Amino acid sequence: MKISYNWLKDYCKHGLSVEELAESLTNAGLVVDTVSSVEDDFCLEVEVTSNRPDCLGFIGVAREVAAIVRGTLDIPDVDYDTTDENINDITSVAIEDNELCRRYTARIIKDVKIGPSPEWLQKRIRSIGLRPVNNIVDITNYVLMESGQPLHAFDANKLSENRVVVRRAKKDETMEAIDGSKCTLSEEMLVIADSQKPVAIAGIMGGKDTEVSDTTRNILLESAFFDPRSVRRTSRKLGLTSDSSYRFERRVDPECIDWASRRVVKLILAIAGGQAVDGVIDQNYLEGNKVSVSLKMSRLNSLLGLQIEKDTAKDILGHLQFRINSETADGFSVGVPSFREDVYREIDLIEEVARIHGYDKIPVRNNIGVRLACENRLDKITEKTKNVLSGLGFNEVITDSIVGDSQGRHNDIWSDGKGMRILNPIRQDDDLLRKALAHNLLRVKKHNQNYGVEKTDIYELSKVYLPKEDDQLPEEKECLCILGEEGYLALKGVIEAILSHLNIADSLESTHFDFGLFSSEKSAELRLGDSVLGFIGELSREVISNYDLRSKPCVAELDFNILIDKTNLESSYRKIPSFPIVTRDFAVVSDEAVTWAEIKGCIESLKIDYVDDIEFFDVYRGKQIEKGRKSIAFRIIFRADDKTLKSDEVDILQEKILANLSNSLGVNLRA
Repeated sequence: MKISYNWLKDYCKHGLSVEELAESLTNAGLVVDTVSSVEDDFCLEVEVTSNRPDCLGFIGVAREVAAIVRGTLDIPDVDYDTTDENINDITSVAIEDNELCRRYTARIIKDVKIGPSPEWLQKRIRSIGLRPVNNIVDITNYVLMESGQPLHAFDANKLSENRVVVRRAKKDETMEAIDGSKCTLSEEMLVIADSQKPVAIAGIMGGKDTEVSDTTRNILLESAFFDPRSVRRTSRKLGLTSDSSYRFERRVDPECIDWASRRVVKLILAIAGGQAVDGVIDQNYLEGNKVSVSLKMSRLNSLLGLQIEKDTAKDILGHLQFRINSETADGFSVGVPSFREDVYREIDLIEEVARIHGYDKIPVRNNIGVRLACENRLDKITEKTKNVLSGLGFNEVITDSIVGDSQGRHNDIWSDGKGMRILNPIRQDDDLLRKALAHNLLRVKKHNQNYGVEKTDIYELSKVYLPKEDDQLPEEKECLCILGEEGYLALKGVIEAILSHLNIADSLESTHFDFGLFSSEKSAELRLGDSVLGFIGELSREVISNYDLRSKPCVAELDFNILIDKTNLESSYRKIPSFPIVTRDFAVVSDEAVTWAEIKGCIESLKIDYVDDIEFFDVYRGKQIEKGRKSIAFRIIFRADDKTLKSDEVDILQEKILANLSNSLGVNLRA
């Protein structure tokens, strides 16, 4: 909104310099972006927020200045003389859609003389960046900028049958706008029409056919209230904007409509001559609801940390044209003016008092203590876990806690019972609390596959809800579910990496475990000491078929509460080894029933100081291995802290390990 410094003084006399005015408006919430010199005047560019359309006119800004300086707001007089002829004998107005046009007024001025505006009017128009056109157009623009109420002047002689019809456009109806735009209209758009065709797009722009020209003698003056949403939609769809549409989109003051119309008529009579026809056509469907808001001084002073007197608050609101209705010992009630639709709560009144009184007067306290919240154990472990998974290339997902019956048969990881049913579900088919996370991750996998992402490494850390007996509230278990595409052993390695970063001392043990979600060949129960950590497996053929997956992902679901209990957050450091390692690879043959955990435990039971690590890397069942047996390949890493191990020393240790495996488990070196 551009404001002329000199023009503004017509409505509020003040002694502020242009710099002081800019600072005062900014402090009151109307930020002045720039101040520039225009002829012998100054133009202030004011940033008006969307909730303050009342400040899209000079009078609205002057009202703010009057409140700041405690001055008087001067509203121009709009009385004028009329002829004996009545407007209803000349024209008529019909509103066919009173939802989109809530009020429409029309006045007739006859025998005007079109010509250049007087120099004072042209100077005012130029001071805010507008181009003078002719006296009639300049007057409507002047009053638009003065009041914030858009108006439009039609050449009355060019209106077919001297009628105005406010209606929705017909499909593919066309109109040429004043700026030369060719507009193709649609049925949701509101237009101003005569008896035959549209002559203006409501609230946006007039038509070329009825614009005021040098030959115009009689004028029909429009001042109206159009639905803001309708104007906004039409403006966006047509790509057509104007100073009028900008204001209609933000809502004009219903009580300013008639005042602005009479103001234009008075200026036309003074500048362009002519006679005003008696009467006005005023089709009004607006509801005259009066808003009243109460303010307690104790609440105001408590929030602001000030001691503002009641008379001071009343004076501020009075200058802003809030009407005092009644008073109590601690406050008062005010009537909200029609141009302040944004004020409807006590806190809104408090803001009005605060910004005019001065935000700079609110005391600043430097002794407010700030205490940083300590990160709790759960947050630390969660962050560490997510960092490991992200570092390994997994993406976190967040899925719905509410699922449908179709998931029930696969959601038996933690519970075989029926899921907890929700009484008022948002979606009819989804009315159960989830009992596991795995199924939701499979849905995410399927969604990504449908959009061309064949491999999806994802995880979710969230709650599942396990039912209890006797309609008790469910047990909320914090779970971590991981879906990986690189195979069973790779996913197990991911879990081991998490345990390592959480400094969990218990070793991870896996035993075969078979249920419907996983393949019977590749599935296991995972344990940490005596606790069941969770389950891991490659998806069964049935599940892959049900989801129509094109790969064989592996899924692990873990009880995150176990990880929280066993995590050691105290960092431990180990000296970097000074001596090299010696590695030996083994391929041993064992019975099918012997597990890798048993083999590893057998080696560790020897408590050989030089064994630094034991790494499993393959299992083989083939023609070279007799039935009921399998081959397991692993690597042992030897290292001494005080010397370089020699080959013959490692050979002795190797023989000791193989002998123990043979005697304890019947495991022998593969030929």
